[in-house]
Amino acid sequence: MENNFSFIKDEKFDSKMLYDPYITEAFIPKEYNLKTSGNTLQLENKNELRHAVGVVAARSLKYFSTNGEDFNIFRTRNMAVWWLRHIYNSFNWWKAYVVNAEGERKDMPMLYIGEKFGSATGHKEREADIALSAFENARCIVNPEFKGGSIFAVGYSNRGELFNSPDMYGTKTIVGNKYSGAGVRADLPVTQNLTLMAKHTLKKRNEKPTPDNIRAEIKKMRILTLERSRHKKLAETISKIGATAILVKDDDLTPTFAAARNEIDLILGVGGVPEAVLSGIIVEHFRGEMTLRILPAEVALEEKLLCRHENWEDFRKNEIDTLKNFKIVRPGKQKAGEMPWNRLLTSKELVKGKSAVFTAGIIKKNPWIQFPNGSEVPGVTINPETGDVKVHVVRITWKTIEIIPIIYKTTIGKYRSDYERGQHSDGETGARLLLELGKAYAEFGLFEEARDCVQKARKQFPAKNDLTLKCNSVYEYISGIEFLTKASLQTPKEIIEHFAKSDCLEKEEKDALRDRKMFKRFYEFMGDKNSHAKKYNDALCCYREALRYRPHELKLHRKVNSIEMRDIITEYFHRIDKIYRESNYEEPDDWNCHKLITALEVFYGRPKSVIFSCRKPWLIFFRRTVLHGETPSQKLAILITLLRLYKTLCRANDNDLSALLNNEFRINPEETMIILAYRKNRTIFDSIEKLYFAQGLNRNCLTKLLFPRVKVASRNEIEDSEIPLSISLVEAMEQRCKNILEELKEGYKDEAQEHSYAVAEAYHYVGLALYDSGDWKGSKIYYNQAIDRFQEIIEKFEGITPVNAQYRIGNLYEELALLFETEQKAYYRRAKAAYWCIIDEKKSIELFGSIRDLTYIRTEQAKDKVKNIDKDL
Repeated sequence: MENNFSFIKDEKFDSKMLYDPYITEAFIPKEYNLKTSGNTLQLENKNELRHAVGVVAARSLKYFSTNGEDFNIFRTRNMAVWWLRHIYNSFNWWKAYVVNAEGERKDMPMLYIGEKFGSATGHKEREADIALSAFENARCIVNPEFKGGSIFAVGYSNRGELFNSPDMYGTKTIVGNKYSGAGVRADLPVTQNLTLMAKHTLKKRNEKPTPDNIRAEIKKMRILTLERSRHKKLAETISKIGATAILVKDDDLTPTFAAARNEIDLILGVGGVPEAVLSGIIVEHFRGEMTLRILPAEVALEEKLLCRHENWEDFRKNEIDTLKNFKIVRPGKQKAGEMPWNRLLTSKELVKGKSAVFTAGIIKKNPWIQFPNGSEVPGVTINPETGDVKVHVVRITWKTIEIIPIIYKTTIGKYRSDYERGQHSDGETGARLLLELGKAYAEFGLFEEARDCVQKARKQFPAKNDLTLKCNSVYEYISGIEFLTKASLQTPKEIIEHFAKSDCLEKEEKDALRDRKMFKRFYEFMGDKNSHAKKYNDALCCYREALRYRPHELKLHRKVNSIEMRDIITEYFHRIDKIYRESNYEEPDDWNCHKLITALEVFYGRPKSVIFSCRKPWLIFFRRTVLHGETPSQKLAILITLLRLYKTLCRANDNDLSALLNNEFRINPEETMIILAYRKNRTIFDSIEKLYFAQGLNRNCLTKLLFPRVKVASRNEIEDSEIPLSISLVEAMEQRCKNILEELKEGYKDEAQEHSYAVAEAYHYVGLALYDSGDWKGSKIYYNQAIDRFQEIIEKFEGITPVNAQYRIGNLYEELALLFETEQKAYYRRAKAAYWCIIDEKKSIELFGSIRDLTYIRTEQAKDKVKNIDKDL
């Protein structure tokens, strides 16, 4: 019994499925134990959803800080992402999609929009939406003087019931049921909204709406908005007309609770759309009203632009392309199933139906979330003696709010008990128990207790051996983690000192990797911080330092490229915007031609002082501009076609080159002669886009050559998602690859063919991207991993898919032959061997069974491939 609650073990919480070595059990109040019946989703009756926010809150103890450093917020968010992926993929009773998530617009870690979780073969009636606002008031976690409290919130619904959009800004209004029907709208001036609210109140009291009565009502009102420069004039207007303006730092979500209780009269201003979706769940369940209008990013952040409504339509072309993927389009251009971006959304459109569930773990006491008696709900706590972590979790379902404590049992209690019972055992056993206890303490922010345990372990077993080295390594790591939370992070040298010592002392690779990952995270964070501050040279130095520890991480290469190309990428989209506007906001028939020629003009018109570190700068720029918005498989097909064209230009005789240009690129004889003459006059053909300088080739011909039409031979499972991806597709491919590997490794999903194929193709995509960035070693690693994954498909599965996988192995070896000319013959031989496994009947039956009748097309394609390879050799 505790606080009048009788606790029982939650059997739905399985720490082994979560792969959590430190939280072992969860206990919940008996009267709040939820149960489902039948085979439907029943999100409102799932205990498991409490633990997604509960575990993140419990794990946040490790990051409680006193120095106010943003790096600790970055680390906390990374922690949340890691645990959410493991938790959500442990649920085999759903197939869930992230439809809104806060993080991308701030360039901070979070689940990406479009990410999928749960069962690979989930039934339609078990599909769900997920919306996340991440940590509200995260600065409270790292600065005890920062007021407002902190929570971690997630919302859920049946499939298709939560608003799906990119992580973007919108202007909103929220009122409680006191003002339902008053006509408050986000597109009205604040004075008009307050007048409508006052008239509504007077009408309910049967009083006349005289100017004096209206002013008197407005003076009673409490109006809340975020304290931002964009809201300066808004706050001044609220005060000028007599209402009380309440300015909050980062409370973009939780004040909705106060509005639902009618303690706040109106919430308004610009904030994040993901937070608005979660506010919509609260508003809908408590009969309030809400409106939201999405805004262009530049307009949302500038008060002088925001105050003019005509600017609300001023989306850039790249924003328009992204919105179109979410079926949000220019007003007047919408088709069935699409919505115009100027629609004033209500909470009923943000949250459809009654299945939505709101959950939040209270990390630090929040003034807006209260018990029924009005007292504030406490934040997460830990008992150092037992290791029990108490988290209060808020859950809102239809017209119901519950706030309950959950107690998470940790290994601290077990290790303490085992050590105390076995104090007379040999020194090494006791020392190992103390070491594990120290590590457990550190996982929940009890650093002083952690260091004491490790010190005691060293004294208990002083012999110089591997255990001593382990103790010293763990001690340095714990000291480093504590340093992060207490000392001000002045220089990189200070932050990495402890982790460097731990890395040198550590013999186990996985623990040494832990230290190196910390170096990488820190330098990446510092790179992001400098980039946002426009200190680009400092940012580049930090990203390159991060690459020392993770040399083949595509995201880091991409960040380096983004800085080096920032001016020309900006210039490209500025020009594309202008062309789009001049075409009356329509893509002209020769739109691909416009994109390509604009990119070439910008790329070759750049100042000579602009220097790139990547090996193939044009192809990187081409991906980021001309191919913006294309699917990964489409990009791959175009880039491989360009690679083949480039190699043919460099090596083939005139007849073979002419045949390729005619057959695959539809180039006429006159244009072919121009290309042959241009090639003849060049001793080195160092890049494919140099065809731009071949005099006599018109725009249409250049487009056919440099932005070719292609047939996609292999799609990735990620592209079949019904949810559009908001982050870069390069990053999505890399992240999906990591996620699926985690899922397969942990046994969360059946190793379905589609997922194995997706991993292979993701490796392939990242491999080619790394090659263009200049990371040849990383490129080979990823290509080989793709080949290995295709080989696993052949070994594990039956039917036509293994045959296709065998064909893809041949394709990849051919690509490697093109990429790495010094090893060309070896790769071509491997490609031929792969194709012969399909062509040769005996080998084919041995590998794939008796399905020759189904493989005729692939067999003929493989024969053609072998003929072409023999010709090249």
